[in-house]
Amino acid sequence: MLPWTLLALFLQSLALNSASPSSSEEDGSSEKDGRERSKGSHGHWRYNDQDSWAMDFHDCKGKSQSPINIDTRNVAVDPGMAPIKLEGYDLTDEESLKLINNGHTLQLSLPGSMRIVSGFDDVFVAAQLHFHWGTREVPGSEHTVDDVHFPAEIHVVHYNSKYANFAEAASRPDGLAVLAGFIQIGLRENENYEKILSSIKDVSIEDSDTEIPGFNVLHLLPANLGRFYRYNGSLTTPPCFQTVNWTIFNESITVSRTQLATLEDTLKADRDRHLSKNFRAPQRLHGRRVLSSFGALPDARGRRVNPPFSADVDSANNGVPGNERVGADGGFTRGDVLATAFGVLFFVTLLSFMVYAFQQQKKYSRFKKDARQNVIYQQATKEDI
Repeated sequence: MLPWTLLALFLQSLALNSASPSSSEEDGSSEKDGRERSKGSHGHWRYNDQDSWAMDFHDCKGKSQSPINIDTRNVAVDPGMAPIKLEGYDLTDEESLKLINNGHTLQLSLPGSMRIVSGFDDVFVAAQLHFHWGTREVPGSEHTVDDVHFPAEIHVVHYNSKYANFAEAASRPDGLAVLAGFIQIGLRENENYEKILSSIKDVSIEDSDTEIPGFNVLHLLPANLGRFYRYNGSLTTPPCFQTVNWTIFNESITVSRTQLATLEDTLKADRDRHLSKNFRAPQRLHGRRVLSSFGALPDARGRRVNPPFSADVDSANNGVPGNERVGADGGFTRGDVLATAFGVLFFVTLLSFMVYAFQQQKKYSRFKKDARQNVIYQQATKEDI
């Protein structure tokens, strides 16, 4: 009975883990409710009704929409792409930045002194950065790599300096450039992200804002800006203008599980609902090419692969997003837990069978031995006959 008892306990633990609600679920918000946004001052659209966006915003049904899935088998390597060079990102704490909960995302306004000065034909001026995320159970990156979502994604939005401002540039074919980075769960707290997340409680209500001291915004992006994917796409929210030159870094950024939970659970949107799952589904490529500034690298098994990675994530994940992590920071993946549990179960079952077989053999041997000793031959007498 021991193996079956262990199996029952194991299945029960999995059920409890799956049933543990996030903060959104504890207050009655369903998955649909968590993604729903009312028709308010920020645009007549909702995350839970993405198919209807094109009714009010024609570009949302275009053939150059974002986000997309990056199929690493089909990217075209173009090592001639100029590396990204940024200027003015190292802000001092004397500068003040506005942090906003606009009902769709957490947004940080950026000064025009921040620029992309290399990597494109024109200079691009920073406008704002924002985030996309899910819940503990649902990873929330917008772009995917080989159909895998990351827990969250950061977008740093820039507009072409040839235009007067973001509003003018947004609808121009060469108007926008967005730098995107994948966020996954690491082994320690990210002190740079904490400069934003430490003030998130001050903007928990929709349309609220606060001022935070300036810092080096470059540290919110991966250390290696030379390895990236590039494609032409759109804004990922209405009006979905198809004017964005996307740069998606191959190296990801890591935050702690606690920090990610702060992003997932703190902000409120319409009707006091948690602001979460604010990501658009991947869109079709329609023949667009995805370029890569680097070639594939061999993994631990010698295979040629190039998915995003981070040095702060254990090698057992091979750089794959930490959306399947369970337990504390740096814990095992669900696959590791399942493999270990079933391995232990198999071992215990085998051991129990061997013990049972040994006991049966011992019992049978004793029976045969006792039978030979206790049967005494006696010659029949006349009385017996």
